[in-house]
Amino acid sequence: MNWIPALVPALLAADAVRVRLRLAPLRRVRVDERGRERPVERGRERSAAPAERRERSVEALAGGTHGALTVEGAVVTGRVRRAAIEHARGTGVQVLDLVPSDLPVERALDLARLVNPRSYRANPLAPGRGAGVAVLADGEVLSRAGLPPGPLDPGDLGAATARLRAFARVDARKGVAAGLAVVPCRTPRVPVCRGRRAWLRGLGVAPARVLARSMGAYALVLAALLADPLWGLVAAAVYSLSPYLIFTGGPISPRDLHLASLLRLVRTPWSWWRTLAERPSSWERRGTAVREQARASYQAEYARGVGRFLGPARDDCPWCGSIAVSRYVTSGDIVQIKAGRFTLERCRDCGHVFQNPRLNAAGLEFYYRDFYDGVGAEAAGRMFARQGRYYRSRADLVRRHLMPRNWLDVGTGHGHFCRTASTMLPSTAFDGLDQGTGVGEGARRGWLRRAYQGQFTELMDELFGRYDLISMHHYLEHTLDPLAELDAAAKILGPGGHLLIELPDPESLFGRAFGRFWVSWLQPQHLHMIPVGNLEEALAVRGLRVVARQRRAAHQRYDVLFLVLLLLRTFGPDADRPWAPAPPTLRDRALRALAIGCAVPLVPLAVLLDRLVVPLIPGTSNAYRVLARKDEG
Repeated sequence: MNWIPALVPALLAADAVRVRLRLAPLRRVRVDERGRERPVERGRERSAAPAERRERSVEALAGGTHGALTVEGAVVTGRVRRAAIEHARGTGVQVLDLVPSDLPVERALDLARLVNPRSYRANPLAPGRGAGVAVLADGEVLSRAGLPPGPLDPGDLGAATARLRAFARVDARKGVAAGLAVVPCRTPRVPVCRGRRAWLRGLGVAPARVLARSMGAYALVLAALLADPLWGLVAAAVYSLSPYLIFTGGPISPRDLHLASLLRLVRTPWSWWRTLAERPSSWERRGTAVREQARASYQAEYARGVGRFLGPARDDCPWCGSIAVSRYVTSGDIVQIKAGRFTLERCRDCGHVFQNPRLNAAGLEFYYRDFYDGVGAEAAGRMFARQGRYYRSRADLVRRHLMPRNWLDVGTGHGHFCRTASTMLPSTAFDGLDQGTGVGEGARRGWLRRAYQGQFTELMDELFGRYDLISMHHYLEHTLDPLAELDAAAKILGPGGHLLIELPDPESLFGRAFGRFWVSWLQPQHLHMIPVGNLEEALAVRGLRVVARQRRAAHQRYDVLFLVLLLLRTFGPDADRPWAPAPPTLRDRALRALAIGCAVPLVPLAVLLDRLVVPLIPGTSNAYRVLARKDEG
């Protein structure tokens, strides 16, 4: 086993090469004495552009149409700003993160950990990322995002960076109009770790996740030193010299390159401690105040009891009316871990699964609160942003059968699906409907042409005859009366119109095998779980003929992963969640830390099982998709 320590230097060197290649696509913009940009790629100046392409003055290019958001203490000079604006126009981006050419080593490594410049524009749902110093944005984008230019707290700048990319236009060929560029803009001469934690949290990134990557490399060096001092010293040398390998001759020339390399074994642990121990920024203090306000509100709700959130139990199946119903799954709130117990019953005649007793209006408000908005908005946004593969699959199914002109997505949220589908169907206009306020935000972002807020069944007159396709993706299971929703869709669609529905599949083998820890039961939000046969019969009764059905293509590869995560969350829930029934104790925090530690080896294994093993097991698809056409007459 003496060969294992010898692998460590090779692994560290390979990782340094990987980071260097990751940062290589960053384009460096230099500024001449007149303030115009001179693009430099891989350290070599390109030939000057033809004079006719430079006819307009830099001042005219600026024209007051762009604004710069900077972190407190950073300065973007007029010449750099004008060159950056010209670069943005030339590359067709509306949002440009300005990466200082002297960005310190640790912050430059953070940038490499957070974003891949080569593919940054490709994913329309990926969150905004940057160096945390300055962001240049088109004035129209700033206006829609509600972000006035000016110096910001690190956390505020992080949040603004993530938000601005969502407002940049998306093009089917070029991707998102957002990018990064290296400019001669000096970083503030403050300690490297100042504001780092707040900036990461503002981006929506857990600081522990970033630090864990740094700690992993450091742990390899220590392990090599303990296993074989000779190879350990080689590993330490490679670790210390890695910044030279990463940055020498590259687009970023860190101002502390020599010092960071010489003292890396000492400075790195110091940076962990300083990042975690820094006093909360103003942005963090505001976030804490919001959470404490939410905690007080939840405690008042708990004092009144949660039994009042359930209506009366029913004796028959809401789908077919049969009285042959029996208890199927009993569960608590498996995601947020709010107080309460819920029961799913199954009809033995038609197979319909439904919550009984069902949440009333007050219960729906309580258990949806801070899930998709409020405190939980950030986590929900990250979850939806990872669904691009499934969104494209839905759009591809439709594209094979029709090219819709006007598409209404019911239960759209912020319109994540519509933003993705628009890159595949550029001639289609996407509108969205939802009960939450997120649908209005989706329209402001430009993800939706038109936003409707309210109940689908109550907006039939306004929607009648406007759409040749209506979609309901993981929507019907949340509704009080799914049959009424289907009635509304059938009335709104004209002859030849299509209805696309995607639902969790209650007939999946994992539904019974995993019990209450099968994430698709999603209690207490899912009120109805409809077998595909039941849905197709209901569509036929309403004059809708099924033209396509998908099961495996609609399957989302997360059953085993969420089984692990939900088990760990039940064992060690987030101690700081504002809806916890009681304030966190030392025991709560210890259990949470233990759960996170257990996740480190279990989560990668779960991901492998979901991707490689589960697809081979028949009957495990967790969702199905149906496309139906309304026939003439």
